[in-house]
Amino acid sequence: MMSNTLLKVNHITATTDAETIGDNKVICTGVECPGIFDTTRGRALLKSIRIIDEIATGPAIDILFSTTSDVITQDEGKSIGEDVADLDTVFRNMIGHVSIVAGDWTDLHDAKMATKTNIDLVLEAANNTDKSIYMHIVNRSGGNYVATATTVMKVKLGIESQR
Repeated sequence: MMSNTLLKVNHITATTDAETIGDNKVICTGVECPGIFDTTRGRALLKSIRIIDEIATGPAIDILFSTTSDVITQDEGKSIGEDVADLDTVFRNMIGHVSIVAGDWTDLHDAKMATKTNIDLVLEAANNTDKSIYMHIVNRSGGNYVATATTVMKVKLGIESQR
């Protein structure tokens, strides 16, 4: 790590609908992850992700990152692309994804936690003034994810950027 490198942790609530979300359906879409970039250079590295599932399900999920707030579906609980007029435009702004599998979760009695480290996904801002990226989470568990409230999934992103 160089002396002009900044390490920080961004805290995000993956806001969803309180409902049953089926396999391959969207848990959250277009959630802003603010303050990722500290300079107008607009580049950073995603080093780690920590997720808390407060309902202790711990589903396999894909976390997608984008440079814009364009949604991948018009409502949580629907499939990717459902009710979206131009999904190709949305995909052009995708940065990448990180998969969390069932074995990544550890049981904390009334919650589950998953951690991924050594990710090193290069993040880039949409433009020189934007300091945010946007997150989407898709259920890949093979079953239903029952969100009992809108704020049951908490995410921490470990970010490395230039000062």
